[in-house]
Amino acid sequence: MEGRDMKTSDIHTLVTKIPLFQGVQPSHIRELLTDVEIRTFGEGDVLCEEGDESRSLSIVLRGKLAIQLHGVDLAHVSAVHIVGEMGVITDSTRCATVIAEEEATIVIIQKNRFNYVIGHDPELAATVYRNVLTATFSKLQAMNDHMHDHLSADGSGLATHV
Repeated sequence: MEGRDMKTSDIHTLVTKIPLFQGVQPSHIRELLTDVEIRTFGEGDVLCEEGDESRSLSIVLRGKLAIQLHGVDLAHVSAVHIVGEMGVITDSTRCATVIAEEEATIVIIQKNRFNYVIGHDPELAATVYRNVLTATFSKLQAMNDHMHDHLSADGSGLATHV
């Protein structure tokens, strides 16, 4: 389904599947999706670069993106995933470059819109921040497991304890 042909209800349904928005009331999701931009990026197009100011977060509706740091692929994301949320939430610059690996349709939520909606409802803010912490913890666990597997495989271990 072409992004610009998608109905608002279709986009709303996809957004509710994103972990960042788990437990968020439908009315809040509708409000977040007010005044969004839907863009299609061609293969090789850059959505953002490491060090850029974080002005928006992006929801992948269709296609595949590469997340790169210094030209090395760190991850690949596809439909119903979000990128750029940490920079918007923490008010930090982009920590990676995001490139379309194939044609990708993206919903762009501007930082000021996100902050406005979150800032007007403490319960919504608590839900979103709890979801961010849960996702961050899961990523940290995965990195710890990866590090453990890597260190165990080569037998080097660590010289100090944390």
